[in-house]
This record gives sequence, C-alpha cells and structure tokens, in this order.
Amino acid sequence: MTDRLIKYLSQFITEERNKLFDTVLSERTRYIKVVLEDIYQPHNASAVLRTMDCFGIQDACIIENMNEYHVNPDVALGSSKWLTLEKFNKKENNTLEAIENLKKENYRIVATTPHTFDTKLDDFDLKKGKAALFFGTEMHGLSKVVLENADDFVKIPMYGFTESFNISVSAAIILYHLTEKLKKLQDHWQLSENERKEIKLEWLKRSIKRSDLLIDNFLSHK
Repeated sequence: MTDRLIKYLSQFITEERNKLFDTVLSERTRYIKVVLEDIYQPHNASAVLRTMDCFGIQDACIIENMNEYHVNPDVALGSSKWLTLEKFNKKENNTLEAIENLKKENYRIVATTPHTFDTKLDDFDLKKGKAALFFGTEMHGLSKVVLENADDFVKIPMYGFTESFNISVSAAIILYHLTEKLKKLQDHWQLSENERKEIKLEWLKRSIKRSDLLIDNFLSHK
C-alpha cells in the first residue's frame, strides 16, 4: 500500500522534486538523533533543526519540562517540515521518559557538556553504536537526570575564556564532525528501504495541498 500511495502522490509533484526527495533520502540517517532538553529560546532550537536538515539528521526529540517549544519559522526556514519531531511533554519527568524510550531503541545517551574529563569530539567512537546527542540550555546546561543516565559524555575542545558555545553553534560543530565520521561507516548509517518509503510518503503529504483528500480518493477507488 505504501508503494502504491507514493506512486500515486508523486504525480502531483514535479519530476525534479521527486528526484530531489530520493537524493536527500539517500543521505539521511537515524544513526544519530538530536535531543533538545527544555530549550526556552525558540530561535536557538529552531537553528538546531535547520542544521540537522543540512547534515541529514532525520530525528529530533523535544523535551518540554518547564518550557514549551515552538518552531521559529524565520530561523528554521521550513526545515522542520522535513524532519521527524517527537515531543515529550505529557509527564512530570519527560526527560526520563525520553531516555528510556531511546534506550529501548538501542541508542547510547550522549551528553554534550564542557566538562574537563569528557571525551573530546575527535575521540568519540561512532562504531560503538547509535547515538542520541543531548543538548541543554546555555544557562543551566543539561539536567541531572541526563547526566546521571548518560552512557557517554562528549565535548568540543575550547581554548578561550568562555566556557561554552551557543547551543546552535555547538550542534553545528558536533553534527558536522560526526556526520563526516559517519559516512566512513559504510552502509550502517543509512536509512532502511522501509524507512525511506515511510519518510518519503510523509514528505509527499506535507508538500501537496489537501493531500488528505487525494489519499481518501485513492483509497476509495483501490
């Protein structure tokens, strides 16, 4: 059914657009996920989403404990349309729920921190398995829940007086570095065929006006 729906909806976009979807999907990955914990400045979180799209990271987990997150369209520039966003905001401790879910999916919990004894970015080993990169606020950093449950800690080497980068800058540096490493892991980082189809179908739905009516019409005549 997914194949037939993709073929049907592809008629309503240009051939160039269709080829672009396939090209972008060939570079997408779920080997790395980004987790944003309680970010209270929407422009910073939105800049991270834009960076994720640029580097081919498909999934973002948004943890809302104290702060509700809304995409800033002027910063994200439509990038959220192409990403899979999962929000955790239903429980008292949403951070713990996100961590438990990620561990069930066999992700390592990786805290990005400027601490002295953390692993330097150059030394972070992606071969050990999938990684969920946690980013916290500039003011308070990551919560104790993340730090106590983290499997790994990674930091960007710094040589000035300032203790940390802006979160969007940190994400850009880390994701650039790790995605370059990731491409050397042969095929382990790429989406499965089913994942590509699932995401392409979602992109088609989001790209075509009133796609829900088109799908209803297709299903009624199948």
